[in-house]
Amino acid sequence: MKFKFLFSLLLGAGALSAFAQGGYQDGIDYYNADRFEDAQIILTKTLNDNGTNKALSYFYLGSIDLREKKTASAKEYFEKGIAADANCGYNYVGLGQIALAAGDKNTAQNQFKQALKVGGKDAKVMTAVARAYFNVDPVVYAKEIDKNIKDAFKASKNLESAVYVLQGDMVTNDPGKAAGLYEQAITYDLDKNIVNPEAYVKYANVYFKVSPKFAIDKLIELNQKLPTSALAQRELAEKYYENNQFTMAADQYGKYMQNPNHFQRDEQRYSGLLYFGQKYNESLNVAKKVLAADPTNHYMQRMVLLNECALEHYAEAKAAGDKLFSAPGAEFTFNDYSTYGDVLNELKDYDGAIKAYQEALKIRPDKWDVYSKMSSTYTSMEDYKKAVDAQQKFVDNGGDDVSLTDLFVLSNRYKNLAITAPEESAERKAAAVKGLEYIDQAIANAAEESRPSLYRNRATLLMLRDGSETTQELVDTYNNMLAIYDRDAANKTAHADAYKSAYNVIASFYRAKGDMTTARKYYEMLLSVDPDNDDLRNYLKNLK
Repeated sequence: MKFKFLFSLLLGAGALSAFAQGGYQDGIDYYNADRFEDAQIILTKTLNDNGTNKALSYFYLGSIDLREKKTASAKEYFEKGIAADANCGYNYVGLGQIALAAGDKNTAQNQFKQALKVGGKDAKVMTAVARAYFNVDPVVYAKEIDKNIKDAFKASKNLESAVYVLQGDMVTNDPGKAAGLYEQAITYDLDKNIVNPEAYVKYANVYFKVSPKFAIDKLIELNQKLPTSALAQRELAEKYYENNQFTMAADQYGKYMQNPNHFQRDEQRYSGLLYFGQKYNESLNVAKKVLAADPTNHYMQRMVLLNECALEHYAEAKAAGDKLFSAPGAEFTFNDYSTYGDVLNELKDYDGAIKAYQEALKIRPDKWDVYSKMSSTYTSMEDYKKAVDAQQKFVDNGGDDVSLTDLFVLSNRYKNLAITAPEESAERKAAAVKGLEYIDQAIANAAEESRPSLYRNRATLLMLRDGSETTQELVDTYNNMLAIYDRDAANKTAHADAYKSAYNVIASFYRAKGDMTTARKYYEMLLSVDPDNDDLRNYLKNLK
């Protein structure tokens, strides 16, 4: 989808814009919800904040590195965690997992025992030990996993939600079973009057594939229970977005933007959602806010280009486009070049517009509608041959995107080419013949009320084809036009020029045939729509 393709290009740097006190807990929530990159950013940024539990932060930072197979740095984090608080059992669990993965089961078990000793046999620590065994090898260590889970249940009297979350993670290949376990985690936490956000998030992730509405409703419930949770707010916004509910996603992102723990890339997505919601000024303001803090952010330069173009602020759009295309390392899209071409076209930089459209076609040669834009630009440049060639490519290859208007435009391009060719030349006649081919296609498929203007265009092409000769085909074409216009008397005023052309040609046709009675009739009708034509009035007085 176009929306999502653009948004994928808007998610650049993941830095947080700001942090609230206690922001490290948001990092833990993100980790437990499997949002590891986001968790690492928050935990690193808040490590030295007042109120941060450094021992826990080091454990989760080490766990992230361990997932990425950065064993040495993970070990360093766990050791720092023990130095910060030797009674925090989790860091011993981390060291135990490292030993277990290295095949040193005895050392691992000693670390796990130490974790449970200093942790006072806490159910959460027992669950962490079970998870460590699971992370290393769920088959080889199935018995150890089962024992620690049972111990955790016993210690918590079956009310430890972390155990249910782990069990759900262990059966993700069975979504129904996993969802049931996550739901148990939610239920048991509610019994203790607390809320486990990762259980909600994982439950919603499982259900989203089956029932997006059900998943979204569960996240709405989470937001009602934790109205200030960055994770809750962001997950709901993301699910709206993934379900193509872009208006709801924009509204939810707007709420999430008020949370100091939001990410810059979320502001970028928010700007994109506002743009596609046609809230151009709001989208532009968000993009400018990001650029104020990150001036080289080419993702937001793109949004400035798009919004300024939509607002018809073409000079500002060009300036944004110039910055975008000079950004080092930026990857440019079809839409970047196409929009920039539109902007340059409006500023009458036609050569620049053509170059931009050509670059767009290098990226997406199948986007035949660009040829229609190029045709319009070439027409403005009065290069009618290239205008014809470009519009012809579009009509030949545009498939279902080609409309009656496009056929009419192509006939006009041939008309312009014919007009600028030498009189009575083969080039003029050939261009007129091609123009007639496409105007006839348009007439055949047009609604009746749209046909008069098409007939008039056809008449002009016939005159270009046939030169000074007034043919029966030309008269018939004008009569077809008049037959429709005559159904409403107001058209004689609204389309007076069309009537004048038709009456004059038809009168001249009959005069050339020697049928002066019919010629006079049409001259008199011509005078009725052109009463100030004294030359015609005098001519009629002398006409016998």
